[in-house]
Amino acid sequence: MPKWNRSAAKKIELLARGIAVHDGHILLCKNKKSDYWYFPGGHIEPGEPASEALEREFLEETGKRVPAGRLIFIHEHFFKQDDKPRHEYSFVFEVRAPQKIKAKEKHLDFQWVKWSEAERLDIRPKALSQMVGVFLEEHALNRHIRFRSTRKS
Repeated sequence: MPKWNRSAAKKIELLARGIAVHDGHILLCKNKKSDYWYFPGGHIEPGEPASEALEREFLEETGKRVPAGRLIFIHEHFFKQDDKPRHEYSFVFEVRAPQKIKAKEKHLDFQWVKWSEAERLDIRPKALSQMVGVFLEEHALNRHIRFRSTRKS
C-alpha cells in the first residue's frame, strides 16, 4: 500500500465486532453480494458504547440477543474500498452466539466455520483474522487487550 494520505480518509469509522467460538468453529458473516467474510458486528453510533453497538447489531441482523463479553483487542485498519481511502477501528469482543443463527436481513449470511477451514477463506480485515488466530491459540491464557495497527510507514 502506498504511503497513507492523512487527508484522504474523510472520517474514522468505529466498529464493534464479535468473536464467537463453539466446538472448534467460529461464527463468520458476509454480504451475499461479496466474496469475502468478516466477523459479525457493525458501526458504533455516536454516544453508543461499543459493547451495546455489538449487541444492537446482532439483534438487528439476526433477531437474537447476543451479549457482548470482554473486550479482547482493538484493531486499527487502513484500506481502500471502491477506490476511496478508509480508516477504521474495530473493538473486538468475545461473544456467546447461539449455534442456530441465521440472518434476519436478506443480504447477509451467517455461518459457523471450522477454524482450520476458515483460515483458507478471505476473511477481512486480514490482519484482524490473523490476530483472531493467535487469540484462539492462546485462548485459555489470553487475559489482555491487544492493540495492532495495520498502518505501514
